[in-house]
Amino acid sequence: MAANSDPLELKTAGRSADQKKTDPLEKRTILLHRTIATVSPTRIEIRPPRSTLILPIVGIVSTIVLLAILVLWTDSLPFWLLPVILLVSVIILPLSGVTLVYAVFGANIIADKVGQNVSVKQRYLGLGVGTTDLVPFWKIQEFLIEDVGRADAGTEGMEVPHAIAQWDLVLVKTSGSRIRLAGYSLPRGNEEEGLSIVMGVALAFSALTHAPIRGPIQ
Repeated sequence: MAANSDPLELKTAGRSADQKKTDPLEKRTILLHRTIATVSPTRIEIRPPRSTLILPIVGIVSTIVLLAILVLWTDSLPFWLLPVILLVSVIILPLSGVTLVYAVFGANIIADKVGQNVSVKQRYLGLGVGTTDLVPFWKIQEFLIEDVGRADAGTEGMEVPHAIAQWDLVLVKTSGSRIRLAGYSLPRGNEEEGLSIVMGVALAFSALTHAPIRGPIQ
């Protein structure tokens, strides 16, 4: 039976077992694809990295420069350029401000043991603006770990999966709807490393919410 096992299962089964021996809710930070997961015994947060501060800061500085130009050189600027500068400033400044606040204080996903729910920010145009979807722990059916590239290959009838392994952690509600929580991408040759990282996040969510995990290693 071992001879027919998936090589990926053989590579990662031991590592997954080691993860289960340790406390999955041990306080730590896990680097993911474009996000960072912060784990603690009562709370899990998945938020954007601090590098997302760059774009809103550039937007705010650019707006300040435009407004300074508008004030200092009003008489020398073409008349048609004045409303353009003002319009651009009115659009960029609030969006940059909201994005900056979100990057500093906001989080994409928060699993709270005290509140017994997982809150997911419904982002608008990637700016962190929108509503929050609250998922009570009792409405979580399972946490699914899947390789998007391998799943797409199977759907299209291909024998070889994509060259990039994209491991996704998905929250599946009892209603059947799915919410992507986190992901990690890397070359197919190192796919077990990405799976180990995503599995660590999944084990933390499972320990906090008491919902099962379903994935490539069962």
